[in-house]
Amino acid sequence: MTVFVLAVESLATDTGWLPQLVSIRLTLPIVMLAALWVWETVRPFFELQKHRGRHAIRNLSIALTNALVIGLLFGTATVVTSRWVVDQRFGLLQFSDGFPAGRFFAGLLLLDGWMYVWHWLNHRVPLLWRFHRVHHSDPNMDVTTATRFHLGEHMISASLRLMLIPILGLSIWQIVVYEMAVIAMTHFHHANITLGRADRWLRCLLVTPDMHKVHHSRWQPETDSNYAVVLSIWDRLARTFRLSPDPHSIKFGLDEFDDAIWQSLKGMLRTPFVTQKEQSGSSPISTRPQPEKVETEKHSQKIKQEPVSLERSVGRHD
Repeated sequence: MTVFVLAVESLATDTGWLPQLVSIRLTLPIVMLAALWVWETVRPFFELQKHRGRHAIRNLSIALTNALVIGLLFGTATVVTSRWVVDQRFGLLQFSDGFPAGRFFAGLLLLDGWMYVWHWLNHRVPLLWRFHRVHHSDPNMDVTTATRFHLGEHMISASLRLMLIPILGLSIWQIVVYEMAVIAMTHFHHANITLGRADRWLRCLLVTPDMHKVHHSRWQPETDSNYAVVLSIWDRLARTFRLSPDPHSIKFGLDEFDDAIWQSLKGMLRTPFVTQKEQSGSSPISTRPQPEKVETEKHSQKIKQEPVSLERSVGRHD
């Protein structure tokens, strides 16, 4: 979901603090990973898995590969495009000189709105879901899951955002600052932690660990909810916000990819391209439980949820 903008150092030397900001952006994943890894170790929400180190190495290996490839393919293009947009005053946010601070934060808000839409599309478009299911097939979600994405998903995302830059008129400042927010928030809400009662208040504004745990549930109506990345308001506005009455009961992963082979680096890379016969279990993705059927069962059991947990999303089809 992020662009590894190494090219900024050489292309943005005339923009004051930007090179330093980019340096912070490049070290932020390491800082967040280390801090949250310690938090998970000291006070985990779920019991720590036996092969936690091996699990982390696999997820981080695919993340490192993604960062290098995406940086080489899209880093310079992102910087050049954003500089051209600003120089030519092209795009929605470049129409006026007034309210620079307002335009800056408007750009961040638009980027976050786009990330909600992009995430929602990954659960609706069969081709996109094939790549995105690499992220959801992790049966032991922790802070390293925040980095577990297939290269194909990153490439499609980076290509679309490259087109979005001139449409919205985004500057490299907005892109780098928003990337930092995404890095911090995705590591935070994927971590195997809980904020306790504080989660209830924080999720009024931001995506929290208890909120995102629901999204990684292997029960599809829960998987198809809580798409927001930074601000939780998007799920509330789109009526895709959902909470679990008992977060400890959530089971992560995908039924079709429970076999150990799909948790290896080779298996993760192959996941988007496998056929139904190669998947574990007998039920293909298209026959996973549909929201309408399970909703009835949920109501019959009188499971209570917060009033804001409204409509459920429709099912995926692959």
